[in-house]
Amino acid sequence: MFSNFTVDWKESLLILLGIVVVVLLFYVFNRKSIVQEKEARKLFKEQMQHNKSVPYINEVKRVATPQTTQAYERLIILMERIDLHKLVTRITPISSLKQDYATFLIQNIDQEYDFNISQQLYVSEEAWALIATAKQTIIQQILKTSLKNDITDANNLQKALLNINETNSVSDLAKNRLKQEFKNLV
Repeated sequence: MFSNFTVDWKESLLILLGIVVVVLLFYVFNRKSIVQEKEARKLFKEQMQHNKSVPYINEVKRVATPQTTQAYERLIILMERIDLHKLVTRITPISSLKQDYATFLIQNIDQEYDFNISQQLYVSEEAWALIATAKQTIIQQILKTSLKNDITDANNLQKALLNINETNSVSDLAKNRLKQEFKNLV
């Protein structure tokens, strides 16, 4: 079967040389791609470390457009409208039941918030989180005050809510954050 197959030493040498060349080429090209991959990983790590050291690097640079200006204005107005003292002064009790008044106040807060919910597109996540926290804090104050035993009707609840004195309230913090962000835009 192999009797007709004869290979002289020159052909063997050429075949062996060809195999060596193929192996060397594979090694050289493979080695080059390994080095490139290592360099790419090193560059990626350096960029990630740089991104960690620079705050808000992933945030898109925002500019003051008419829409962003209007959004900041509307959110400041929202914070003013849901401010506990201004809300209670503006909204009078609808019945003598304190639960009805508390529910009515909370519905007004939710309505104001829902009306302005799309404005979160124009402010930072931190500012929007402060606005949401302010809303929840005011609702909790209303509920906590309405649960007091010495408050028997809606008029007493209104007076008690007006007597709450807060310095540096969450709504004030949210307004200050909005003002600061807007100043940075212009």
